[in-house]
Amino acid sequence: MKKSMQRQKPSFLLAVTAIFLLLIGVLTFLAYKRNGIYLTHVTLWADIVKQSPEKRRAHENYGQALSTAGYYPEALHEFQTVMALKDDGSVPPRDLYREIGVVYYRLERYDDAVTAWRQGLKDSPYDPSLLNNLSVVMLQKGRYDEAAKYAQQALEGSPGMPQALNTMAQVYLAKHDYEKAARFFLMALEQDPDVPQRYWNAALALEKIKNYEKAFQYANRYLSMEREPEARQRALSYLQHLRKIMGKQ
Repeated sequence: MKKSMQRQKPSFLLAVTAIFLLLIGVLTFLAYKRNGIYLTHVTLWADIVKQSPEKRRAHENYGQALSTAGYYPEALHEFQTVMALKDDGSVPPRDLYREIGVVYYRLERYDDAVTAWRQGLKDSPYDPSLLNNLSVVMLQKGRYDEAAKYAQQALEGSPGMPQALNTMAQVYLAKHDYEKAARFFLMALEQDPDVPQRYWNAALALEKIKNYEKAFQYANRYLSMEREPEARQRALSYLQHLRKIMGKQ
């Protein structure tokens, strides 16, 4: 009897080992599958929406993730779903209409963006972000006076808001008032120094008012921050251009 059990023991151990390895494989697969869900914000919120299809906040966050990833029609669908669901207070109208307007803006549907952001302002008439967004779209449409008006209103609601300061600078740059453009770009950079494009814009405005040394300084800072090869080449050519000007002085 003991010999029989001894003969069976290796087979029993092999069976246990096989089952253990199978369980490890299953658990590894499930972990890999679950990690795939969290691979991006889009897949994360898609999974959450599946689990909570009646939650407005889940659909709103999913729409934001889709918009950021460039899936604009899908993002609009999620925002429309938010509007169709019962209002549970989790998504303020200003946030929803802000995101809808952003999608329309990225699709170059500027009139629809204006409509969405103005709808958001009905709920929050002094929201600086919505006001600045309207300023940006008016600037895009070439309506500079309206753009300046909305940017100024945004700054009244949030003094020192770097986005609104930058928009105001863009308005003055478009209107060829380079001194004011330079001043507002520098104010925006003082509030938020981590945006490379503002250094470039500041350099262009400073050159126009013949402040070449400061233009060179800001263009050089732009070059140090920019990683895109074509933009870096543009900056190098511009710095060479400024060197020639300063060399002739």
